[in-house]
Amino acid sequence: MNTPASPLNAAEISRLETLHRDLLAICLRLEEVAADIETSASEPVDPNLAEAIPAVLREAHNIEEKVLFPDFNRNAGSVFAAQAIGRLKADHRCDLLTAEEISLVLRGLADGQCDLRPDNIARLLHGFQEALRRHIHAESLLMETLLAAKADDREVFQ
Repeated sequence: MNTPASPLNAAEISRLETLHRDLLAICLRLEEVAADIETSASEPVDPNLAEAIPAVLREAHNIEEKVLFPDFNRNAGSVFAAQAIGRLKADHRCDLLTAEEISLVLRGLADGQCDLRPDNIARLLHGFQEALRRHIHAESLLMETLLAAKADDREVFQ
């Protein structure tokens, strides 16, 4: 039996905002790694970064898909919400697959075992962090829109 998800609460909002900040910090670190690669700097890659990317992403996706998206859909008042949520979930799958690939690449760099060309690695890191930033921004707007609608006691698309 599927039980309906509970509405987004203050603890989940706070946790999701923290995870989004953590992901944005990861984006900055990925930018630094890409810049080091592009300039042939021999800065060591932090192996903790490789582990953090998929872990933080999974936790954020879990809250979004189990709480934020269902609550948004319940309060939307439009079929548009289900379509938008479907696209965000598809982005989640792609983001996680890419995060896992980046994790492998970063571990390889940290161990000196990566045989990918530096310019390919830099493009991968730039592309991922740019897409992730846009995705986080979209979900932040979705959450703000939901909270504003709830505060005004109205549907999102009213």
